[in-house]
Amino acid sequence: MSISQKIFLSIVSGLLFVLSWPGNGGFAPLLFLVFVPLLFVEDAIFRSQRGNIFRISYPSFVLFNSLSAYWLYMVSEGLETKLSVYLFVVIVNSALMALVFHLFHFTRRKIGSKEGYIGLVLYWIGYEYFHYHWELSWPWLNLGNGFANSVHWVQWYEYTGVWGGTIWIFVVNILIFKILDKAITYRATIKQNRLNIVLFILILLLPIIFSMYIYSSYQEKENPVTITVLQPNVDPYSEKYVLGFEEQLNSMLSLVSADQLNSSDYLIAPETALIEDIWVNDLKRSVSIPIIKKFIADYPQLNFVSGLTSYYIFAENEQLSSTVRKLGKSDRWYDAYNSAIQINSTDNIEFYHKSKLVPGVEKMPFTSFLKPLEGLALDLGGTIGSLGTQEEAEVFISHDGKVKIAPVICYESIYGEYVGEYVKAGANLIFIITNDGWWGDSPGYVQHLAYGRLRAIETRRSIARSANTGISCFINQRGDVLQPSAWWTPEVLHGHLNSNDTITFYTQYGDYLGRIGSFTAIILLLYSLAKSIYDRKKIA
Repeated sequence: MSISQKIFLSIVSGLLFVLSWPGNGGFAPLLFLVFVPLLFVEDAIFRSQRGNIFRISYPSFVLFNSLSAYWLYMVSEGLETKLSVYLFVVIVNSALMALVFHLFHFTRRKIGSKEGYIGLVLYWIGYEYFHYHWELSWPWLNLGNGFANSVHWVQWYEYTGVWGGTIWIFVVNILIFKILDKAITYRATIKQNRLNIVLFILILLLPIIFSMYIYSSYQEKENPVTITVLQPNVDPYSEKYVLGFEEQLNSMLSLVSADQLNSSDYLIAPETALIEDIWVNDLKRSVSIPIIKKFIADYPQLNFVSGLTSYYIFAENEQLSSTVRKLGKSDRWYDAYNSAIQINSTDNIEFYHKSKLVPGVEKMPFTSFLKPLEGLALDLGGTIGSLGTQEEAEVFISHDGKVKIAPVICYESIYGEYVGEYVKAGANLIFIITNDGWWGDSPGYVQHLAYGRLRAIETRRSIARSANTGISCFINQRGDVLQPSAWWTPEVLHGHLNSNDTITFYTQYGDYLGRIGSFTAIILLLYSLAKSIYDRKKIA
């Protein structure tokens, strides 16, 4: 196979990735073919012992990352920040994906083909697990997310999470490659290829059949909660931080009718809907909270949940966080947060501070080394620099104590295990509040919505999604999208969602496949390295 043929096949793989991904066309069946061209390239290099699989596979992953996440560059604020975030996704993430193929090729050469293909699956799982937990966390393009708009195929995510999807994709791709390679290289007949063909059919179809059975037979417990979702549609560039906070708040509240309020248990507003500087340890200074209190006073059953940028000022002898900012020229320090707030007829006002921040946008990664550059981090909520966080997921409890909700803020909704932590803390419903308007009319907000559908399946929790602009919606416990709003229109959604208190297998055990796969991948890699060192010494 010539170098040009290898590069061509690499590009074909990249294009298959792009066409399969939600928001880019999203033809999910292509996921079962995305690695096949690259596997032929790797096999040609393996047989000839000539070529570099890292270099040749890299263009494939550059195409995937650059065209599936190009919307990252659409934010029109902070040239340095948006460029660094976009280049990270394209350059670094592509390199990590190509590194997986390099390690697979290395293991295959040092130990054997069977171990190599097992290693390919394990190394990719290790890469994805790593992406959930390091400072530059970006699990947006993890393979299992590719079925986000094919929820009738992956109802079994309640047992495996998206990790099951990643494994499924790899096993089917490897089997297809084996079938084609045997037919092309060895001119095997269908009879001679029978075992691989049977395995391919079973592994492809059995998960789909099982999922369709779950999908068709799943019945939600009748435990309705009535929810009104606000989509104010405030332009994040020309209006949000230009118009007065009282004007925006009153305009947003005016969208909902008295009849809707009278019949609702919850009224939800999106991420950073409240733009007043609200100090969580000095709420008496707030103007917005009394306005909201007055607005809901005639509806004692109502709980108001909204996003906001909040602040906390540290006491003089209080231990400071790593994200503190100096308060003007004083000797005081404070933290800024991307937060959620719940207000109801009680005197108790609850706050939750976003824990999973967007690297390079809401936080500067590796702050112990890059603290002097922290000011380059642009928070798309009106503040500059790294935001503060809280350590664990926290639920909001309704005024009557009957319902607990998970206030999931934007980027947090792509972390399956973390969303499960809300559920283990008692959440009966999930609210996703977001402001995807920063990215324009692009695949970004479409993908973000789609990933939320997977969280519904994993946890079997209904979701109310409030976005500053489309897509706001409801999602039931099977992952079906209900009452989706349009893009760039102010809207109010009013509907019922069933709360749930059962704990799924995935919620209970979280990313267990990621942990097992990563641990096994390390052992396999160490064994490959040891075998390589032993062989060199033996030759010497």
